[in-house]
Amino acid sequence: MLEIKPYCDTYKEDLREVCLNTAFPQAREPKYRNYLLNSYCDYYLENEPSSCFAAVDENGVAQGYILCAPCHKKYSRFVRPYAKQAAKSGIEMALEGISERAVLAAFSKLYPAHLHIDINPGFQGQGTGAKLMSALLSHLKNTGVKGVMLIVGSGNKGAIRFYLKCGFKKTAQLGPGTVMTYNLR
Repeated sequence: MLEIKPYCDTYKEDLREVCLNTAFPQAREPKYRNYLLNSYCDYYLENEPSSCFAAVDENGVAQGYILCAPCHKKYSRFVRPYAKQAAKSGIEMALEGISERAVLAAFSKLYPAHLHIDINPGFQGQGTGAKLMSALLSHLKNTGVKGVMLIVGSGNKGAIRFYLKCGFKKTAQLGPGTVMTYNLR
């Protein structure tokens, strides 16, 4: 059974591995690795550590995470170097990053926080995602954040069911992504 713990630097490399383990098969190729880690992991661990949680096994290895930027204004200011580094992976990925950041900005007035959650495949389906989500939502409520959002692939029916079960609502479908939101007030 995994224990949910606040993020600390001890878990950084484990969580970077989770990011790659839960992506697509080519994730470890240099250009994809660069894009994934700069877009979905490193910014949060390095700039928003108090809004990140790890799911840690009995050996002290992090097997999952929930990462969050609780304030869109801060995120948009400090994500630039990560976005520039990610864009070096190619035009297609640069455009994907630009469009994702535009969607985050469009919904940021009502939902200033956004999140990413991933759990290594061997540890999924055990309630860990719900515990990670609960830890983050509680943290965000306690710090006065008014809403949180995420973008999920519209074809990822299992993830959409999970987010709905956690209390998120489908707010918009934009191209291949579904925007899901959670009002914390």
